[in-house]
Amino acid sequence: MAMKDEVKEQQQKLKGKSFREKLGYFWDYYKIHTIVGLFVIFTAGIFIKDMINSKETAFSAVILNSYGYEMQEDFQADFAAYAGIDMNDYQCLIDASSTLSLTSMTQLDFAFSQRLAGLVQTNALDAFVSDPAVFQHYAEEMMFRDVREELSAEEYKKYEPYFYYIDAAATEEKNAMDENTPFDGQINPSASLTDPAEPSAMAEPVPVGIYLESSAKLSEWKCYANMNITPVFGFVSASADTGFSHLFLQYLTEN
Repeated sequence: MAMKDEVKEQQQKLKGKSFREKLGYFWDYYKIHTIVGLFVIFTAGIFIKDMINSKETAFSAVILNSYGYEMQEDFQADFAAYAGIDMNDYQCLIDASSTLSLTSMTQLDFAFSQRLAGLVQTNALDAFVSDPAVFQHYAEEMMFRDVREELSAEEYKKYEPYFYYIDAAATEEKNAMDENTPFDGQINPSASLTDPAEPSAMAEPVPVGIYLESSAKLSEWKCYANMNITPVFGFVSASADTGFSHLFLQYLTEN
């Protein structure tokens, strides 16, 4: 039946009916259409509201495997105040709740690795801190900047004793081998052939991270509490602006 004829038929059925009867008929006949329409309007309203209320992100960092989720909001607010980020106009995002296992690779691990890749690819991540094993994996993926090209002379002098190195020659060789190896769905952590703190044993040492030894701020925000590790900081290579990353490094290393 053509839509025009169907409409005419429905009008004939309602002829002489009371308003209450018409309303009941309308609900019975158009119930699904009404629910779908209201859902579309509701969803569009939320989307428009989020667009209007969304704030530009001034700084974004991941503090991976730190188990600092209980203090994350206070952590963000404290650094925002330190860096002069107005939280009324901008977002300061510090993810201290995410975790990643390089050995089990559950669906949660895979979901996080995909989210992290998305953040990097869209230039939405500025700084990254993790345990050394995970940091090594992403360093081999060339996720971090050479700190020699990033630090000022004063910063270089301050942080050089804490540099985390990779052997660029060995990393290039490993990545070339990985390209010819089918992916089996697992991230297989590789054992570092040399100590990341000992560049003298490397063919082509490149400092890509900074060890955060005895960070008062990480302790204050309960990150890596009771864990016998020294986390590593890195400037994310795809970051559009590393200005706040320098302040974040300074913030994390102040006594």
